[in-house]
Amino acid sequence: MADELIIDVRKRHAGGPEITAALRLPLSGHSVMVLFGPSGAGKTTVLRMIAGLDTPDSGSIRCGDDVWYDGDCGIRVPPQRRRAGYVSQDYAIFPHLTVRANTAYGAHGWAVAGLLTRFELNELADRYPRQLSAGQLQRVALARALAAQPRLLLLDEPLSALDAPARLRMRADLRQLLAGVQMPAIVVTHDRIEAMALGDSIAIMIDGKLRQVGAVESVFDCPADADVAAAVGVETICPARVVSRGADLITIEIAQARLVAVDSGDPGADVLACIRAESVTIERNPAGNPSSARNHLAARIVSVISEGPLARVALDCGFRLTAIVTRQSAEEMRLREGELVTAVVKATSIRIVPRL
Repeated sequence: MADELIIDVRKRHAGGPEITAALRLPLSGHSVMVLFGPSGAGKTTVLRMIAGLDTPDSGSIRCGDDVWYDGDCGIRVPPQRRRAGYVSQDYAIFPHLTVRANTAYGAHGWAVAGLLTRFELNELADRYPRQLSAGQLQRVALARALAAQPRLLLLDEPLSALDAPARLRMRADLRQLLAGVQMPAIVVTHDRIEAMALGDSIAIMIDGKLRQVGAVESVFDCPADADVAAAVGVETICPARVVSRGADLITIEIAQARLVAVDSGDPGADVLACIRAESVTIERNPAGNPSSARNHLAARIVSVISEGPLARVALDCGFRLTAIVTRQSAEEMRLREGELVTAVVKATSIRIVPRL
């Protein structure tokens, strides 16, 4: 049997949607799958079923040649025999043990010393959990999970308790660490930047269902439908109508505006156009030829909202379009509410999905 984790499970919580998940994760070498989606989508439940902390209603979970769960055969391997390192959102740190003892739980001494250094815990090694901040507790939880040298690492929102600078450092460090130890991992997150930074592949969960699985960049660039597009942060999702096709391009009409996009198949005449804010460029020159592969749209600025080094610009092009520019660019172009500008969008930046 292939050396991979194979999941095909179903579970229903009282008063909630049925959660279904069918996934495959290679176990040889380093591979990180991100379970991504809004709160309440079922991501943590799937992770807990893999760890053995929740029991599916039906289905199976196989890790290489080992069957961890099979509803038809009555097999349920307990969590401690699955060799899966699990880091929960609430840390589950032993309150009566020091940082060093927590990290050393079930581990070898040589691994503990290196992990204490790696997670900047040496100076905290003799402290107890009650003496630690939330971010420090989270680092201890990560170190303890890795110290046991598990076959698979399961992380539920592993960086959620950290402040922004610490999260930035730990995000890069965690990715490097996982690559260095050649350990496969499944990471639950609803943070788009975290998903892109940590994941090789991504599984989008919405309302208890897996809606799209694939390489991270592929899923973010080419969402399968409007729900997935919204989940991965596409700012503009507009009803559109196909007016013509030709030469691998498609012409669509949104309100009174016509745009050219890459033809991604035959989704029908009534579609949705998905455009990321970072794919929209703002220019001061008059609108160009609307039939070119680069779409030039006359627009009026509705609002300019500063977001640190960036500025979010809402535009009225006959339909609402959002752009993200640097704050410096916004100041240099003197973007102000009510002014007329040109919004430019490449044909390759418009994703067409069916209107369901």
